Amino acid sequence: MNNNEKEINIEHEFDYSNIIPTIDNIGNLIKYCESIYNQFLKLIDEDEKRNEQLKYEYKNYQYGKCYGNRFEISIFTENYTRISCKDYDSYLQKVNEGYLKNVNSLSIYLDLDFLRGPFNDSKIYENLFEISFRPYKIKFFRKSNNNDEKINQIENVINSVLYQLPKENSIFCTK
Repeated sequence: MNNNEKEINIEHEFDYSNIIPTIDNIGNLIKYCESIYNQFLKLIDEDEKRNEQLKYEYKNYQYGKCYGNRFEISIFTENYTRISCKDYDSYLQKVNEGYLKNVNSLSIYLDLDFLRGPFNDSKIYENLFEISFRPYKIKFFRKSNNNDEKINQIENVINSVLYQLPKENSIFCTK
């Protein structure tokens, strides 16, 4: 982090256990997360190109490449088989193959880690988002070691999308 930035720990957890997760509304959430991930990768590529011609001592990153990045949809079927999807199209393929019937859980992972600062003194900005769907337990987690406005905005939009999904109170969850 820059000298004027303070490292903080953000660990937010939101409970959406009364929403009704359908293939379509989870698919829309996956599309959004995938678009964020692709925009993020584009920021990293642009930053890398901007610094490419500079000598190491002059390189300075806003969104430097970090190897902790991923976008993944993880599905655990009723017989505990784990299926991993890397994008919306592979999710849709698994839907069409019948893998999203009676699942034990589905999780969406969005890791947006990046480097910021001068090449020889850059710091890792860790940003993990996880949306976990289990019967009667639907949670959205964010874990970050920084307070980046663009990352805060992603959290707000994901919360907004989840909040707008159909809800139903039950004997297991009343909100």
